[in-house]
Amino acid sequence: MNAIHVNSTLPFFVKHKSGDYFIEDFTLYNTVLSALMWRKLNGDIFMCTDSIGAEYYKKLGLEKVWNGVLDIIPDDMEGINPEMFWAAGKLIAMREMKGVFAMVDEDFIVWKKLSLSETAVTAAHREDLMPDVYPEPNSFGADFPLLDRLDRSILPCNTAFLYIPDKSFRQLYVSQAIAFMKGSVNCSDYLCHMVFAEQRLLAMLCGLYGVEIETLLDKDRLFVAQDDYTHLWGAKQALRDNEEYRKNFLERCRKRILSDFSEYSYVIEAIDSQ
Repeated sequence: MNAIHVNSTLPFFVKHKSGDYFIEDFTLYNTVLSALMWRKLNGDIFMCTDSIGAEYYKKLGLEKVWNGVLDIIPDDMEGINPEMFWAAGKLIAMREMKGVFAMVDEDFIVWKKLSLSETAVTAAHREDLMPDVYPEPNSFGADFPLLDRLDRSILPCNTAFLYIPDKSFRQLYVSQAIAFMKGSVNCSDYLCHMVFAEQRLLAMLCGLYGVEIETLLDKDRLFVAQDDYTHLWGAKQALRDNEEYRKNFLERCRKRILSDFSEYSYVIEAIDSQ
């Protein structure tokens, strides 16, 4: 099964007004292990990015971690507000890619061979409808004709992992999500807009068109230790704030690369020296 990682660099430059592009070391290590484990157990995986991202991976010498680095995301993200919709590149990449594939976040690692449904959408896990994250969709004010036909009670899908076997449904989902992002009025309510476009809309469209949803993880057991998946998610801030935690995490990543993927040991120096 093919898979993709996605990295649009434009949101980085919203936060960093000057200077060169970079990715934090713990994210790079996690991404490398995510790609190498996928290749070992599940198939080919490609990095979908923009011109700056493609040059960055090439400059670091990391391009061979994937089966290919694809420059397919427009540098301007088609005019979508990168501050409001920092993950818009994922939806653009899904639109541009052919065939059937899984989308795996750079901070998500699959440690086992997957056997996925040929008809159901598979997501990382469901999410509760917390009103501060998933408010009433009518509050967005976007011109979105499908909205009145969607079931608001359906739980959103976390898309740290996403597999949509029906290519026509995938295109329907991404076209609707992109239309919502392009039609949204600029505001400061970034999180609610992004997770609606990427996660809640997906689940509601599945409900509307009768598409079954399966998940890799139980949403009520996300914080229970398990061996099949790693998702950095909220741990990123802890890695930034706690130097000892970060040091230990990086060392575990290095050891895993050396033990399981010794032919890629060069990535350690590449990441540590940037």
